Order: sequence, then structure tokens, then C-alpha cells
Amino acid sequence: MLVIQLMCVSLLCGHVISSASGRHSLWALASYISGSTMFPEFTVVLMLDDIQVAYFDSEVDGIRRTAATEVEVDLLQDKVFVLRDMWKSMRKRMNLAKLHLNLTTGVHVLQRLAGCEVMDGQPVLIMNNAVNGQDVDGVMFNMTHFALFRRPNWVIHWDDMEWAFIQTLYSNIYLPACAQTLKILLNREKRLVMRRVRPHVHFLMKQVVGGAQLTCLATDFYPRHINLTLLRNGRAIDEEQLTGGAVLPNGNGLYQVRKTLTVSVEELKLKHNYTCVASHLSLDNRLQVSWRAEFSRSHKIPIISVPASVALTAGLLVVLLWWRRRRSKGIAMETQEQQVEPEL
Repeated sequence: MLVIQLMCVSLLCGHVISSASGRHSLWALASYISGSTMFPEFTVVLMLDDIQVAYFDSEVDGIRRTAATEVEVDLLQDKVFVLRDMWKSMRKRMNLAKLHLNLTTGVHVLQRLAGCEVMDGQPVLIMNNAVNGQDVDGVMFNMTHFALFRRPNWVIHWDDMEWAFIQTLYSNIYLPACAQTLKILLNREKRLVMRRVRPHVHFLMKQVVGGAQLTCLATDFYPRHINLTLLRNGRAIDEEQLTGGAVLPNGNGLYQVRKTLTVSVEELKLKHNYTCVASHLSLDNRLQVSWRAEFSRSHKIPIISVPASVALTAGLLVVLLWWRRRRSKGIAMETQEQQVEPEL
């Protein structure tokens, strides 16, 4: 259960704005664990858009660079105080949540997505908290507006003095520190953030009982935003008929996405023309790959009824037993002939 909750941090990446939208962002994906585990009590992954740039945990108490980036760690060390403050804040919030939600024994996880993005030339600070995978509260702040979101009857309430202190803290420390770090990282990591890698698009066909599965695969592209559409005879296929569609990391800093359509034997006989269309920032025009159903024996998938399959299996067993019995008799006769001594 703990591993699943820790993996939920990666799902928060869906909020991260990539360079495909023309906006850039810096995020801290933090986890605080209450209870005995093999993991550090507090961990943070720093992300520039969708690129992991640094890592911090409570055991090392320092920022480490990830393999995906060339940023100098010294540039980030003066911001360690923000992460330490986040550590203390999440410890306090977890203790309050345990009391409010009656969380006693066992392992419990508080997750936080905190960071800033530049929208219309202005930095905006965003923070969301979740306890054991359920959202509890969040904050959105720019230089002119401060909004607080929280679940009904949530334990944390601020009086006027605390509210004024929080707004001062966010406007004078957190937001400027995040915006400055974002600017530095964008300058240093421009090569990674602004790169454009063309997708490779393929059509895959797999025979299944009752027809075939057609899969449109786009892989090894960056940035992660892509539009993938399947056409039948030039007309877009309804998304409800397709499976897949989630953009996933490839492990090499690039991404992949696939969509699958199940086609019946009857539809294969009609020999429709299927087209996979990809639209991406790296492409001047749409990339298209087509596949046409050629109904032949290779597409015909025999379907054997249950009684027929049982009879066929029984017949094969009878033949196998008969063959083994005959073979054993032949071996026995050869042995007897070898034991007979010739008469003198």
C-alpha cells in the first residue's frame, strides 16, 4: 500500500505544464511519511516542466542533481531553506491530519505538489496537499490574488493574523524564490526544455479471437504533448471505441503513446483503410501512416466450438496412447529375440 501511495506522487506530474503550451513551470513533488518504513521521512523531486532536475531527502539534507540535467547543484543550494521549511510544515500538517482523521497506527503519507509557473508573463504559485491519496487543501497565489481551497470541515483554519502572515510569506519569500530559480534553470537547461524530437509512428496488428487489434503507436518524441488520431476511410474513429491514449515516459527522456482499436472479422472483410495521424510541435505537417485490411487466410481466425474441441482432444489422446502401446510391444519383442540362443 505504501509503494502505491508513493507512486501517486508521479501521477501529480499531470499538473506539470510542459513547454508545449508555451508556459514553463518549476515544481517540488514532496512526500512526508509517518510511520516506520525503509524510505526517508521526507523526500522532494524538483522538476523543470516535465524534466527531473534535482532531488532532496531528509537523510542527506541537501540537493542532489539527477542524471537528466546538467544544472550546477550550487545554484540550488541557497534554496535549501525552502525545502527544510516545507519539511517542517508537512510534519506539522501530518500531525494535525492524524488527529483530525483519527489516523492512529500504521504508515500514513502526506503528499504536496508545490511550485510556480509563468502565465502571461506573471509568476503564479500553486500548492496542493493530499493525505493518503485524498486531496485536503490547496493554495493559488499571484501578486494580486490569493485563493485557498480545502475540504469541508478541514482541521486547518487561519485567523486574520495567521492569514496575513501566510500571504506575506508567500508574496515576499516563496513566490520570488521559486520564480528566480525557474528563471535560472530555464537559462541553464534551455537545450533540454526547448528541444523538439520527432515521433516515430507505427501501425501494429495483432490477431485475436473474433478479429484483430490495430494499434497506432507514436514513440520517442518530445515534448510530451501530442495529438494522435485514428481514421477509418478518412473519418475519425470515436475515442470511445479506442483503448489507451495515456502518454508514458520511455525511460530515455522521451515519451510514447498508443491507441488500440478492436476490429471484428466481418469488418476485416470490408477491407477498410485505417490511418494513424500524429500532430506534434516537432512536425511541420501531420505525420500519417496507413494500413489496409487484406482479408486472407492469415486474417481468418478459426473458432472451434467447445464440443468439437473436446472431441478433438479426446481423439488425439487415443492416438497417442495407441502409438505408445504399440511402440512398447515392439521393444518387448526385440528384447525377447535377443535373449533366444541359437541352436548348435
